[in-house]
Amino acid sequence: MDWRQRRDSTNVSYLLEVAGQLGVAADECLANTGLSLERLAAGEGFELWQELAVVRNLVARWPHPGTGLRVGKCYHLTSLGLLGYTMLASRTLWEAIQVSERFRPLSLSICPVSLQPHEQGLWMCLDDSVLPEDARCLVVERGLAAWKRVFSELLQRPFIPLQVSLALTTAGSAADYSAHFGCPVLLRQPRNAMLIARSDLDSALPLANAQTQQTCASLCQRLCDDLGDVQGVLARQVLQRLMSHSGRHCRAAEVAGWLGLSERTLHRRLAEEGYPFRGLDERVRRNLAERLLGDSALGLESIAQQLGYAEAASFSRAFKRWTGRSPDQWRRQRLRSGEPLTLLGETYA
Repeated sequence: MDWRQRRDSTNVSYLLEVAGQLGVAADECLANTGLSLERLAAGEGFELWQELAVVRNLVARWPHPGTGLRVGKCYHLTSLGLLGYTMLASRTLWEAIQVSERFRPLSLSICPVSLQPHEQGLWMCLDDSVLPEDARCLVVERGLAAWKRVFSELLQRPFIPLQVSLALTTAGSAADYSAHFGCPVLLRQPRNAMLIARSDLDSALPLANAQTQQTCASLCQRLCDDLGDVQGVLARQVLQRLMSHSGRHCRAAEVAGWLGLSERTLHRRLAEEGYPFRGLDERVRRNLAERLLGDSALGLESIAQQLGYAEAASFSRAFKRWTGRSPDQWRRQRLRSGEPLTLLGETYA
């Protein structure tokens, strides 16, 4: 487990929200973590070990089973950002789950997730062996409760698992868990898992949209690819925002507002991380431009519009500045390589 992995503040914010409801002070939860309310409010991220430290602090001050269930209820599809929208546009719950597995780096899970087919459906399992004993109950409860909440939003109706199994040594009562999940809960089992019925897996999602799902999935893939060499937490957040709004030009002040920062603070902190805003913006536009030029037969005017340019000439000048070639030259070279162009799902050789 890479405990130096960078995260945004979503998980810790929900932990502090529930801690406040339980009468546990935020300062107690953040003790010896290197985090502060000011840093979280400024949108600063943190490393995974720091989230784990917050979990352990909360458990030390409120060592009661059921806390993770309360935290899990805080989650929504929107908590997952672009990944949540991709799941929402999927055709079925099973496809949405596959999407979440495909883009695992964009999820908020703190421990490994595995899928195990079953004659009645699918087991989704949480591997808590990577966690210290005192953190396992809260983290596993949180994960299972979050799944229940997110799946209900995907289906647009209450989601009830067939069964929940828990391997936790500090679990609460089966009756309390059954009341929360609405299904039988078995304790002292070999794994922490939720059994999803085949009928739910095959259920059509009410907000499914194949074109939107494909577009969002492509953005998720590019985000995963782009984030691979971007170490700055704020730079990652800015990239995700820019990719989510790649159909128009986003000013730095606008992005700063979305992140709860002033424009000056945004520029300063990005400079400290070594990623100027203009460079991130052009990175997103160049990647999307190359994908549209290489993977579609769209004309330059259409591509320019999708990238937020008023006219093809402006887009062409920007593309040549990025690559040293005009869009037409770049596309002709792509065609000479023998790779096909596609339009509306059809292939043109």
